[in-house]
Amino acid sequence: MEASGCYYTILGVESSADDAAIRVAYRKLMRLYHPDVNRAEEAAAQAQSINEAYACLRDPDERAAYDRQRAAPRSSARPNFTAGQWSPPRGPGWQPPRPNAYVVEVEPPPHKIRVSILFLALIVTAITFAATSAIPPIEPVAPPVVKVDTTAIPSGEAR
Repeated sequence: MEASGCYYTILGVESSADDAAIRVAYRKLMRLYHPDVNRAEEAAAQAQSINEAYACLRDPDERAAYDRQRAAPRSSARPNFTAGQWSPPRGPGWQPPRPNAYVVEVEPPPHKIRVSILFLALIVTAITFAATSAIPPIEPVAPPVVKVDTTAIPSGEAR
């Protein structure tokens, strides 16, 4: 649930802070550490921690669960790592560990494939050009000429 420290400490507020104080602290910190404003790698990690803390503390149910977890007594006993005797702690709010994220780098296609793709694009472009240039252009049609008989209008009304 908690990646790096106490959520209240990350946002710089007391645990008794109200929603407005949490929102103000969040906005103030994001103006400093948002990746669009601060390009440092540490700023991106800090912004992620701030977002995680705010996501938890702005929701009343999540905040209550987080406060209960913080108030729960922590066991100081160290687990026994001998074979078969250790199991992960399973209390309220326990989640299984997330698998490590792997970065997969994709190699660019070989030169022959790139040349083949470009050649196919050239062929498609040539066929499209040939097909569209073979169509004769559409001649504009002149609007019909309408003749108005001015002899039927009395001379006093004509303008």
